[in-house]
Amino acid sequence: MSNTVVVNMRTCSKTTRVTAELQPDGDTIKIHIASDCAHVREYAEKLGDTISVSDVIDICGSRVVDPRIRQPLSVPCLLPNAIFDAAWMEVGMLSKHLAQDMAKVNDLTFVKDGE
Repeated sequence: MSNTVVVNMRTCSKTTRVTAELQPDGDTIKIHIASDCAHVREYAEKLGDTISVSDVIDICGSRVVDPRIRQPLSVPCLLPNAIFDAAWMEVGMLSKHLAQDMAKVNDLTFVKDGE
């Protein structure tokens, strides 16, 4: 089974779909990233289609946020967070019920000056 997270970056009008699937060895996760953003596609190529479970459990040394791999993305890009969320659901560190049925959408609110 796999878990998918969709990123709607409204500030740049780009959409990305991340699917994570834990492999039978229990140590690797297949990652599929589909996007209409050239920067995301470049990041996906650098990341490759497989990460380790430790890449999503321990941010120190994680390839997901390695500056050399993450370099094509803008700083506020939510793609790395989507990878973490999809992978965490896949390895049982994030409740599927919470993420898929209750929370459904995490969001940022940009507050207008004076509000």
